[in-house]
Amino acid sequence: MTLAVSSADWAQVEEQLQKKEIELLSKEGINVPEGHLDGYKYTPQSRVVDKQSWEVMPTPNYTPKCTSQNWTHADVNFEVGEGIAYITLNRPHANNALNDSMLQGLHDACFELHRRPDIRIAVLRAEGKMFCAGGDPKSFQEAAALSNNASLKESVSFMRLLYYFQCLPQFTLGLAQGSAMGTGLGLLAACDTVCTVSGARFVVSDVKLGTVPASIAPFIAGKVGPAHAKRILCTAENVSAPLAKQMGLITDIVDDELDFAKHIEGICEKVTLCAPQASARSKRLVQNVSARPLSMKLLAYTGGELASVRISEEAVKGMVAVQAKTKPSWAEKPIKPLY
Repeated sequence: MTLAVSSADWAQVEEQLQKKEIELLSKEGINVPEGHLDGYKYTPQSRVVDKQSWEVMPTPNYTPKCTSQNWTHADVNFEVGEGIAYITLNRPHANNALNDSMLQGLHDACFELHRRPDIRIAVLRAEGKMFCAGGDPKSFQEAAALSNNASLKESVSFMRLLYYFQCLPQFTLGLAQGSAMGTGLGLLAACDTVCTVSGARFVVSDVKLGTVPASIAPFIAGKVGPAHAKRILCTAENVSAPLAKQMGLITDIVDDELDFAKHIEGICEKVTLCAPQASARSKRLVQNVSARPLSMKLLAYTGGELASVRISEEAVKGMVAVQAKTKPSWAEKPIKPLY
C-alpha cells in the first residue's frame, strides 16, 4: 500500500521533533525560549557544483624541480626533439622499480608536456631488461609505517600522476622492451597506444601479497574493460604479450626492441598529417565520452565541440589547403624521432 505524504505532514513531524528536543534540553537545565528561531536564516558559505569531466582541465599545478633545459633527475631521462619527446625510465639495476626519485621525474616531465603544444608525440620507454618491476620493495616497508593520512596522500599522488599522463595533449606511445609488473602496468595503461616485444609478460600480483592494486585499478579497467581487469587483478595471471593484445592492454607486438624505431617512425608520419589542436581535442573528446551514457549534457558538449572546432584557425587553414590542393602548414613540419 502506498501512502501519500504532504508537506504539511512533514511540518508536523518537524514540530514534534522540535518539542521533544526542547523537553530533553529542559531536563538538562537548558531553557530554550519560544520563537528562538524566528527570523533566523542559514545561508551556506559554499555550494557543491556538479561539474562534468570536460569542464575541468587536468593540468598539473605545482612547481617542478627542473625542466628539459636543466634536467637533473638521474632515474628518469627527458629528451625533447622536433615535435616529439621521450620519457625514459633509467633505473635498470633495479628493473626500473618506481621510487620517489622516479616519480618526481615523471611528475616534472608531465608538467612540461602539458605546457608544450609544439610537442605532438610523447614516448614512454625504459632502459634495461624490464620495462618496470612495479613499486620499489623499500617503498612497501616505508608505506607500512605511514599513518592513514600519509598513506592516502601517497597513493593519491601516484594516481594523480597517471591521470595527468593519461590526459596529456600529446599522442602517447608506450614502448615495453621487457616485462611489466604492478604499477608498471598502470603506466602502460595510461598510454594511448602500447607496443611491446613478443617475449614480454604482464602481471599484477598484489592479491598474492594480501593487498589490492587500488592505485592502478581505474586505469586497467578503463583500458581493458571490467571482465579482463578482473582476470588481471584478481587472479594475478602472468599474461603473455599476445593475450595482453587480445585484452586491449597493448596494441602492437614486435619481434625485437630494434623494431621500435620503425614503429615510431610510422606513427610520426601519421600524426604529422593531423592538425595539432584538432588531434589533442579529439583525444580529450574520447576521454570525456568513454563509458558515459547518452544524455543531454553529453550531446550539448559534443555539439559544442564541433561548433567551436568548425570556426577554429586550424579548420580554416585545413579548408584553404583542400581548396588549394596543397598540404596544410602542420603537415610541412615532420615529426622527427630521436631513436
